[in-house]
Amino acid sequence: MDRKISRRDFMDGMAVAVGGAVAAGALSGCSAGSWGGIHNEVVNPPDGWNYAGAGNRSYPPAMTGLRGSTNPAMRVPHELRDGIYWAGGKPVEDTGERYDLIVVGAGISGLSAAHFYKQKKPDAKILILDNHDEFGGHARRNEFQANGKPLVGYGGSQSIEAPTVWSPVAKKLLSDLGVQLQKFNTYYNQNFNKQWKLNDSEFFTRDLFNQDYLAVMEGDTQTAKSLANAPMSGQAKAAYLTLQNKPADYMAGMTPDQKKQKLVDLTYKEYLQDYAKMPAEVLNYLQTFTSDEWGFGIDAFGALDSWALEYPGFAGLKVDRGTTPNRYCGPTVQIQWNEDDPYIYHFPDGNYGLCKLMIGQLIPNTGAPENMDAEPLARIDYSKLDVAGNDVRLRLNAPCVRVQHKDGLLNADEVEVDFDRGGKVYRAHAGHVVMACYNTMIPYLMQDLPKDQKQNLFFGTKLPIVYAMVQLRNWEAWEKLKIYHTRFTSGDWVVAELDYPVSFPDYQFSKDPSQPILVHMIRMATAPGYRNPRGGIGPGRRDLFARPFSEYERTIRDQLTRLLAAGGFDPAKDIQAITVNRWGHGYALEYGRPWATFWPDGPLPSVLGRRPFGRVTIANSDSENRAYADAAIDAAWRAVNQMA
Repeated sequence: MDRKISRRDFMDGMAVAVGGAVAAGALSGCSAGSWGGIHNEVVNPPDGWNYAGAGNRSYPPAMTGLRGSTNPAMRVPHELRDGIYWAGGKPVEDTGERYDLIVVGAGISGLSAAHFYKQKKPDAKILILDNHDEFGGHARRNEFQANGKPLVGYGGSQSIEAPTVWSPVAKKLLSDLGVQLQKFNTYYNQNFNKQWKLNDSEFFTRDLFNQDYLAVMEGDTQTAKSLANAPMSGQAKAAYLTLQNKPADYMAGMTPDQKKQKLVDLTYKEYLQDYAKMPAEVLNYLQTFTSDEWGFGIDAFGALDSWALEYPGFAGLKVDRGTTPNRYCGPTVQIQWNEDDPYIYHFPDGNYGLCKLMIGQLIPNTGAPENMDAEPLARIDYSKLDVAGNDVRLRLNAPCVRVQHKDGLLNADEVEVDFDRGGKVYRAHAGHVVMACYNTMIPYLMQDLPKDQKQNLFFGTKLPIVYAMVQLRNWEAWEKLKIYHTRFTSGDWVVAELDYPVSFPDYQFSKDPSQPILVHMIRMATAPGYRNPRGGIGPGRRDLFARPFSEYERTIRDQLTRLLAAGGFDPAKDIQAITVNRWGHGYALEYGRPWATFWPDGPLPSVLGRRPFGRVTIANSDSENRAYADAAIDAAWRAVNQMA
C-alpha cells in the first residue's frame, strides 16, 4: 500500500565465507558448526510434540494457534539431525510403489518441479512428499471466519514481486497457471490509503527510549512535525532529519569509485556511526529499519546495498547509481536494479494461490480453483491429494528420511526413497528424484553424498522468522490514528500492518473501518549484535522453538495494545483470532557484502551444493542463493532439466 520499499517473499539460501572455512565446517546442528547451533541434547517443545495448532486437522488452512513449522512436522527432521531417528534400527516396509519422479518437498519449488516434469512427460507418475500437514511450503493460507464468510490472509510467501524481471521460465509458469497480472491493477485498491488518509508510522518503544510513542508520518516520510514529540533528544532528531533530507558528503575527499569500494566493506550501521556520525539514539531508532525486508537489522546489512536501495544518508555522496548495478550488490538488488513494478500482485492468501493453481493442474477432483478468479474461495479437499490411480499424488505428514540409489550404486537405474508415516518407515521407488526441501536437510537424508557437497548444503541455513495473522473485529483504531503500517524500534514484533486491500470478483476486502480485517505482524527472530548475520541464527532459532503459543499471543496483544490504545483499541473485545506461522528455517539470507566475502566471485556454496548426484537433482530457492518465489521456480526448472 504505497510502499516505496517492497515487501519480500519467504525464501531460502545463505552465506558467510566459503572455501577453507566451509570445507572445515562441522557437520552438526541445523547447519555447519556454531552458526546454526550445535545440538548435543534433544530439546522438547513446550507445547508438546503433537501440538499442531487448534481446529479441524482435515482442513489445515483454517487452523489457528501455532502453525507453520509445527511440532509434529519438525519432530522427524530434528531426530534425523540429532542422530537418534535410526537408533536401534527401524524396519523398512516396501510399498511396491514405483514412480517416474519423486519430489521431496511440496512448496513452490517442489510443485513447480512436478509441473515442469509433467509438461515434459505427460504420462509420468509422480509422488510428492512433505513433512507438513499442508502443501505450499512457506506459501501458507490463513483462513478465518467473519460474519459467516471466509476472511483470508497469508502466513508466508506474500506476493508475485517484480514480475517484469522474472525469468522467461517463471513468467511462462504464471501464464500456464492462468495468472493474468493485469487484473491486479483493479483487484488491488491502490488508492486505499489515500481514500482513508492513512499513513506509514514508526513506534518508539520504551525499552530503547524513555517512553512508548507513535510517530505518524506524513505519507511515508518523517518530518520535524511528525517527530516533534518523539522521545529523542533535539540533537538526535535534527541529526536524523538531516540524514534523511539533506545528508552531507560523509566521505568527502574520496572519488565516487573509492566511495563505492569503501561501502562494500561496511555495514549500514558502521556507515551511519563512523562516517555520518549519527548519535546512538538515531542508531537505536534505525536498528530495525531493514529487519522485515532482509531478516536482520542495520548492524549486519551492507552499506553498499543500503546505498543502492536509497536508504537514508547517501544522497550527499553524489555517487550515481547508473543504469547497471554495482557487481558487489546482492543478487536481488542486481536483478531488480531498474525494476519499478507496483507491489500489487497479491492473492488474498499470498503465493499459496500459485500453489493451489498448480494443484488444480496436477491432481484432479481436489476442489482446486479452475482459474485465478476462483482462487480465494476455492476449498481443497485434502483427502483427494493422495489417491491411488492418479498420475500425481501428494502425500502430506510424510517426512522423507532417506534417499539412496538402489544397492548404493550411483549408476543404478532406480532411487529408493524412504519416508515416515506414524513412526513407521516405508519405501517407494523412482526413476528420478528432485530434492526440493530445505537444502540443509539433504545431508541427513543422503548419507552417500560427497563430504564437500554436504558441507556446502549445510551452508544454506536460513533465518528464523514468524508471520502472524490477527483477526480484528474492526479497524476503527487504525482509521482514528490514521495509520496502515508501523515499524517498532524493538520488541518481539517488528511490524504490524493492515492486510493488503485486494478484492476478487467473489471475495471482497474490508470496505469500512467498522468491518472485520486481518492484521499482519512480523517477528524477526535472528538475534541482533552480529556483524555477520549468521551468528544470530542459532540463538534466534532456539528461542523461536522454545516458545509456546501463549507467549506469542501475549506479546501480540501487548504490542497491538500499546500501538492502538489511543485509537480506542481493546484487545479483549477487538482480537477475534490469531494464527502464528512459525518458520525456524524461513527467510533466506541472501549473499551480500561485507560478510559474504566470496560474493560475487565465488565459489558459491549454493552452486557447489546443488550439483546433481546420480539420478537426484536439487531445487528449492536455497539452491539459487536468492530468496524469492521466482528463484524457487527457476530452481525447479534447472533441477528437472539436469536429470540424467
